[in-house]
Amino acid sequence: MSESQPKPETIENENENEKEKKKRKKRGHSGYVALIGRTNVGKSTFLNTIMETKISIVSDKPQTTRKQILGIKTTKKGQIIFFDTPGIHKPYFRLNEKMMKDVHSSLNDADLILFFIDITEHRKDDFIISSLNTASKPVFLVINKIDKFSKSKALEIIDRWKDVFSWSEIIPISALKEINIDLLEELIYKYLPLNDPFFPEEELTLQSQKYYTGELIREKILHMAEEELPFTTTVQIEEIADRGNVMYIRADIYVETVSQKKILVGKQGNFVKLVGQMARKDLEEYYEKQVYVDLFIKVVPNWRNSEIIISQLEQ
Repeated sequence: MSESQPKPETIENENENEKEKKKRKKRGHSGYVALIGRTNVGKSTFLNTIMETKISIVSDKPQTTRKQILGIKTTKKGQIIFFDTPGIHKPYFRLNEKMMKDVHSSLNDADLILFFIDITEHRKDDFIISSLNTASKPVFLVINKIDKFSKSKALEIIDRWKDVFSWSEIIPISALKEINIDLLEELIYKYLPLNDPFFPEEELTLQSQKYYTGELIREKILHMAEEELPFTTTVQIEEIADRGNVMYIRADIYVETVSQKKILVGKQGNFVKLVGQMARKDLEEYYEKQVYVDLFIKVVPNWRNSEIIISQLEQ
């Protein structure tokens, strides 16, 4: 071999260096972002808006989100993995204890925390602020629903909250009206570390088909139910079967008392029929085919304290 010719191992090393350079160029800002806040502040609406698809169910009832939901957004700038967490509240049942464990787990695992408040919020929550201090992560204050009030009201809320915590950023938004969502996304990328993507580009969520199907049905119950029913109702999917042209779904709706069952059944079974009709529209969009929904109501006393049922609902 001529002395002027590079040795094979030298060529190999140079190729490896080029590969590493290209890899670094491709690497974006990727990491985990926890959505934290009290119930009904619009965390799930924000997640669906920024993901540009329905990931998490939404209703005006407290404690709609019952488990940590992952939304995965991949762009040229990197990958954001959102934790949509249950609204923070005092737990009275094992179900609620599990929900609050998800919140604390998200705080520990996140690279960045978005703390959501409603623009009408006047309380300064010492418990949540204490949790944010313990987390030792950058925290954005996200003031949601600014479309409901004037700009001066938003400035008033910012002034009230700006010294409560050492916020990394304060961003007023409207998740529903898509105000300042792009700005918030830009800031999220700015604070995330340089990383390779954690998930494949096409991955949007890690929810199972079974879990998401049950949540779509529960969402319709929440839209129609009143008083205590949102807290005492859940949906257990018993069967999902592809029958050619039709997707068959059989689900049990759990309530805790006979009186709650009577409310859900409604006159001549109208309530549960309407739930099925409303759910079918979303399910047919999800499965991209005709769906038949078979709903049954079961009285399961104190199911919210049953570890077996709670673990089944997680699947």
